[in-house]
Amino acid sequence: MAEVGQLTVRLDKPKYGQVAPAVTVLEGASPYGRRSIVLLIHGYANSQTTASGSFSACLSNLEKIASKANTSLLSPVFEFYWPGDVDIPVISEMSYPWEIKPAVASAGKLAEFLEGLAGPGGTPVEVHFISHSLGGRVVLETLKQFLSNTKSPVIVRSISLMAAAVPVHMAESTKELLNAASLPTRRQVLFSSSDLVLMIAFRLGETLAFEGFFPEAVGSFGNPTKMSQQQHNLHGYKHWDYWPSASAATYLANFLQVPVAVPPPPNVIAENPGPNSRNLLAAAVPDRALPVRSLP
Repeated sequence: MAEVGQLTVRLDKPKYGQVAPAVTVLEGASPYGRRSIVLLIHGYANSQTTASGSFSACLSNLEKIASKANTSLLSPVFEFYWPGDVDIPVISEMSYPWEIKPAVASAGKLAEFLEGLAGPGGTPVEVHFISHSLGGRVVLETLKQFLSNTKSPVIVRSISLMAAAVPVHMAESTKELLNAASLPTRRQVLFSSSDLVLMIAFRLGETLAFEGFFPEAVGSFGNPTKMSQQQHNLHGYKHWDYWPSASAATYLANFLQVPVAVPPPPNVIAENPGPNSRNLLAAAVPDRALPVRSLP
């Protein structure tokens, strides 16, 4: 059985997005001495309870895909919680400008934690990132810190960014996040132009945060193309449709080296989450990566 663990930089009573001094390992699997790990990172306006439900839905879909393919998923999987739900007296989507700083700070703590890990016998740890929304910013800021540490034991194998709340102008700049985004061996972006949170709230929030003037989000049209190897347009998807979607999970499974037998049909909408099953099939990281097949 695959193992699922939890990591957090949340505090019991945070004030305005305050980040814990270091990553804490919660219940479940231990990340120490692992050859590889998979990290799930939620977005903004998510309480820990909400994020946990999203992770459970995604893991349930991945389990079903692995079962149908008569194979197994990479293990262990770790849910990473950060304070992405700043308590301010406005609607949650408009809290975005106040959540960028906690996202960047959380990335710094996560990078420090991962840099302190080692695999069996001191070998490097292989990491796969799956993120949603502002969690994509957490991923890229984490990788940015790796660039300045030439002795890091981390090997980033893949990143999957869903509805990434990351400004395109930052993702395409070598002075900002492009070099960090290019660090993983395999990179994919799942996006949708129907995502009004990214089309409206994100652009306004980034403007208020002085990170550009109504900038486009990576998760709106998949730009910039040079940042990722694969871009998949999930037509009609709204901002909160990704985690519970069986179709999105197909793309994630592909990047986690699960052979996908049936491509997702075009123009599908997100499905309701399945049961909160955590009993994933376990497997060690294969000696070589399976070929990645681009799906329509």
